[in-house]
This record gives sequence, C-alpha cells and structure tokens, in this order.
Amino acid sequence: MGLFDLFRSRRSRADSESNAPADAGPERHQKLRDAWEAIETERFEDAASLAQQYTTSADSKLKLESKKLIALVHFRQQDYAAAAPLFKEVAAASDDAFEWFNVVTSATLAGDIPLGEEAFRQALKCQEAAGYSQQPSVPFMRLYFACALRDRGEHRRALAQIEELRSIYEQLKITDDHFLHMRGVPFLSQTMDVVVDVLRGLGDSFDANGWLDAFAEVVDDQGRAYLAMAKERLTNDE
Repeated sequence: MGLFDLFRSRRSRADSESNAPADAGPERHQKLRDAWEAIETERFEDAASLAQQYTTSADSKLKLESKKLIALVHFRQQDYAAAAPLFKEVAAASDDAFEWFNVVTSATLAGDIPLGEEAFRQALKCQEAAGYSQQPSVPFMRLYFACALRDRGEHRRALAQIEELRSIYEQLKITDDHFLHMRGVPFLSQTMDVVVDVLRGLGDSFDANGWLDAFAEVVDDQGRAYLAMAKERLTNDE
C-alpha cells in the first residue's frame, strides 16, 4: 500500500464514521473557494491558476493559503521538490502539526530526508503543545512517515518509526480495529503492509522473523494472526 492509498483509506473512514476526526487544517478563505473546489475535483491547473493571483496579497492568511493550494497541486502531481518549500513557508507561520506534516511527506518523497526529519520533530512539538489533540494523530504521522521513507528506500529510518508504532501496539495489546481507531492508532493490518515492505528492504541484514515473533508474544490473538500472515508473506517472497 502506497502513501496515497493510506491517505485515501484514512479519509474514507473519517467520512463514513460520524465520530471520526475530519482532515485537519485551518478554515478556508472565501476567495479561494473555487480553487479548493478545483483541486478536490482534480482540476489541478485550474486550482493553481485561481490561487496564483493571491500569492502576493497583503492579507497574510490569504497569501499563505494560496501558496498551500499551489503546494498541494505540486504534491498531487508528484512534483514533491516544488511542493516542499511552499509547504514549509506555510508551516513556519503555523503551530499546527498538520501543516508541518505536509512538509514531512513532501520533503521526504523529494529525497530531502534531513528536512523531512526536522519537520517531523516540529510536528511532534506542535502535538505536544496542543495536548496531542491535532490531526493526524502521532501514530498516524509515524505510519505515514514510515511509508514515505520506505518509498524512498530509507528502510532503516522507516524501521525507526515502525518501532515506535510497535511499542504503542504492545502497550495496548488489543488490536481490534474499532479499539485502535478510537485511540487514533492505525489498524495493525495497515501497519503490517508497510512493515512487510520495510523488512523485505532490510533483507538479510535484519532478523525479520525474530522481530515478528517477539512482537507476537505481547499482542492478542488477532494481532498474532496479522503477524503470522506477515511472516508468511515474507517467507513466500523468498
């Protein structure tokens, strides 16, 4: 499962469950209503054109939102190197983890790993200052970051984020989907999709089976079943 698939999966669940958190972000400016509609309907060139006229506005909120829109267009078109500096400008004027996490994903996918890691630290600081009430939740941020790192072949760095997620599952022990969802934690099945790719990427340099077996010892039966399936996928890939 790629990063965009994870994003879509998260949004679809939020839309289908009334108590699920919506996508984070500040209230949208009325003047950019048409630009937002264009990007949501994948008319990317229209969205960029509509937003461009406000990038030099004296209204700082309008200016930054227009730049964010243009950054989103670049991101959706997979031009991550163009998206990252615009997202960074927006995030620098914000205390919202959501804005900093846009920098995390775009910078990482552009190959600027140091910027991605620094932005992740800033996103964590925002979460801490807000009492961990912002979206996406820290566990989801770690999963998305691991996914982006995996996509860049940074398997060791991805594993570091997976290890943080693993500690959360081990503390909770229960891996029921609804139980995890209510606590802002990714489904274990989602995480294991990324884990399998990361473990494959690490190859013989890492004891994948030992890692999975140790994980299985501290979670419930459902969790052990997911981990067994992951182990089988790795074995069949050999």
